Amino acid sequence: MTPHAYLSPKLALTAPRGFDLRCSGQPHYQRDWHMHDCAMLLWPQTGSLKTAWVNGHAGENPGQAGSVQLSRSTAILLPTATAHNTKASTQKQRHGELYLAPEVLKGRGSFGAFRLDGATLAMLDALVSAALDPRSAEPLVDAIVMQIAVGRSLPLLPEATPPSLGQKMVSRFGLALEWDQQVPLVDAVACELGVSQRQLQRACLQEFGASPIDIRRRMLASRARELMAQGQTLAQTSLQLGFASSGHLGRLLRAVAH
Repeated sequence: MTPHAYLSPKLALTAPRGFDLRCSGQPHYQRDWHMHDCAMLLWPQTGSLKTAWVNGHAGENPGQAGSVQLSRSTAILLPTATAHNTKASTQKQRHGELYLAPEVLKGRGSFGAFRLDGATLAMLDALVSAALDPRSAEPLVDAIVMQIAVGRSLPLLPEATPPSLGQKMVSRFGLALEWDQQVPLVDAVACELGVSQRQLQRACLQEFGASPIDIRRRMLASRARELMAQGQTLAQTSLQLGFASSGHLGRLLRAVAH
């Protein structure tokens, strides 16, 4: 299932001009899973950020997950109601967040992560400059949106062959493990992907030669061994991975070979 994400409303803040600009230089920056009621452009000015997201829109690749490492000259534009999680990869960082009302995007949103072209980067630098005349911000934001849509910014995640059902399931499990979320059950993932458990079972057997349950168990066991190799106890690992007791994890580790 999609990670539990709280709503952080920003649309009302965009009302006067159609956008709202925020900057943060907080050390060790981290935001848990949340979503906004408008689109958001996020870009680092200094340092590095890791952002993960899960698309929760029905009819728009529901459950499609991704993560990307952002640094200067890169950005991500997320549509409304996209669950995302961001944390700094460097001790010091500074980044901008530009919240955009639908009337500003006007269908020109080129959503996803991309490498900024020189013109877009220069305009974003100007937007956060203390010397910017406030009256110039509105046309500058419109120019930024247009430049992202028609300029030379290159996708950070190049389009590829659409992932298979099995790959989507594995990606969903992996994202939960990476971000210390409870790994969803197979029936929840099947529902999220819009297929039956039988269809998901057939796809996994055909592609991986293993059932979805077996794949989930293997991934949990692999992550548990990784955490324990880093010094965590069985009890600590069991708690982190969402097991009811350390005994349950112990039985899983005995049942699943290295």
